[in-house]
Formats: sequence, structure tokens, C-alpha cells
Amino acid sequence: MVDHGTYLKAVNHPVRKAMLQIINDSTKISKTELLNKLKENNVLAKEDMFDYNMNYLLQTECVKKLNLENDTIEYEILPAGKVIEKY
Repeated sequence: MVDHGTYLKAVNHPVRKAMLQIINDSTKISKTELLNKLKENNVLAKEDMFDYNMNYLLQTECVKKLNLENDTIEYEILPAGKVIEKY
């Protein structure tokens, strides 16, 4: 179980909040599409920063990582990540 402080750091960080909003709007989204949308919106520029922030969201159970058969990665919003709907 994730402590409240860690969870708040996950959902209140500007990059992670943008990630959650995009995933929530799509329900499921591929890693490539999500990364492209974040770059288009000038949220982040490098994939290593994406990985760092996504790992934070995965650890706090805000999103779920889906590994598809064709080596595609998708992310799906979980109930803890839907907190952004209230903003």
C-alpha cells in the first residue's frame, strides 16, 4: 500500500498530472502515443524523464502497464489515477 504523501507527490507533480490527464482521456494509450502527446504539449522532451515519471505512477498504482503481444506497451488509468478528474 502506498502512503498518502507518496501518492500526493505522484498526482500533484505537473508532468505526472499531465500524463494522468492524457491517459484518463484515452482510457488506454500506447507508450509511443503518450510520449508524443507529452512532447507536443511541451510537457517533457526526453524519454528517460518519461520513464522516471511513469515508474512513479506505476508504483503508486495510478496506472497499469499492459504488455501486448506485438511488443507494444500500453498504459491504462486505475481508480487512484482518476483523482485528476476532479480538477
